[in-house]
Amino acid sequence: MDHGSTRLAGRLAIWLASLFTAAALIMGVINLFVEPPIQLSAELSFGYLLGTLAAFITYVFDRTEKLMSQQERLLHQPARGVEVFHSSDEFLQKLIDITVGATSVSTLNLSPARGEHPELDRYFTEVHNYIKSKKATLKSFRSIASVDTPQKSLWLVQRSAELLSTGRVSFAVFDQQELRPLLHPLSIHITAKNDNLNVFIFPPVNLTGSMSSILISDAALARVMLGYFDLLWHDALKINEGKNVRRPGLDRLLHLYPDIESNFHYQSLRRGLTNE
Repeated sequence: MDHGSTRLAGRLAIWLASLFTAAALIMGVINLFVEPPIQLSAELSFGYLLGTLAAFITYVFDRTEKLMSQQERLLHQPARGVEVFHSSDEFLQKLIDITVGATSVSTLNLSPARGEHPELDRYFTEVHNYIKSKKATLKSFRSIASVDTPQKSLWLVQRSAELLSTGRVSFAVFDQQELRPLLHPLSIHITAKNDNLNVFIFPPVNLTGSMSSILISDAALARVMLGYFDLLWHDALKINEGKNVRRPGLDRLLHLYPDIESNFHYQSLRRGLTNE
């Protein structure tokens, strides 16, 4: 039924109901003065009421169907600037897309070290190649990482040592027993690319491949999240900032995992410590 027919059915139901009510009131008044009272047959009354009810039900049913159809379209229509991903593979591919070619990246890294997830390893490889490229437009890549395993610590000092000479990358750590991000255990990844600001919100990469993540391309939200990241960065313990190696991050890693002192990359960073 089209919109015009639906409105006609609704109006007809209201009109018939009003007419029946008016007729009943008029007959009630008349019956006060006449004998015997005027009686309407049950068949006539029932048929009239049934017709009115049928018209009203038709109107309500059609309107309900239209509302449900509109709701279904709204629920399945992606919000403007929002993309939802349901697997780690598609998430990591999109993460690569918005990071390679970016001019700035700020990321909260709660994911495992390299060697535990093939697609995550591919992300590290492609992003590191981009950072090292002389043609890269990247100006700043900041990463605050959780330190929850010895393997993660070793991976952090390796990344820092290998990318130090580019001057584009800064690494820091936070101790999850002392500093917990507001979104913990969710990670955030903020990039500026092609005049667009993107915010990825996601849990640690699930090694089973099943995970949900949200990408929001909204400048206002990105600026708010960037301000939040800046607060975390201020309190985090830096391993290096650009080409400058920092003592607090290295000391924290050594405190957590003393065996890291014999690691080649850790020793390399220690030798490059700046006077503070």
